[in-house]
Amino acid sequence: MKVSAKVLTCAFALAAFPALSQEVPNRAPNFYAGERALGTVKVQTTMSLSVPVEAGQEIGEQIKAAQKGLYTMASEQCDLILQTLAESCQITNLTSSVDLNRGGRNEILVNAAVTMAVKVKDAAKGP
Repeated sequence: MKVSAKVLTCAFALAAFPALSQEVPNRAPNFYAGERALGTVKVQTTMSLSVPVEAGQEIGEQIKAAQKGLYTMASEQCDLILQTLAESCQITNLTSSVDLNRGGRNEILVNAAVTMAVKVKDAAKGP
């Protein structure tokens, strides 16, 4: 019984060698995997928005309005970068969270992190 387990283990190991000897294909850069295209840098911005809860209004609608405000701020980040230091900018990742604080402050807290692929302007050209 022990001999057959050893034989099977060796057979599986030998069968894996051809797969290990194959070359991995060269892929184009993928920002989601942490790789960057040539000539670009990764810029990450975090932001927070705090909105007081309005009594008498639907909480769900107030949360959606707060999220919309934060997403608007996130979308404007590339515009700001293009005006100052970049030739091109593309949002590659966006994460957000919402918290409802019903304590003494009674507010909606929305947080976001925006990751962008940015091609920086040539220093000789100027802003």
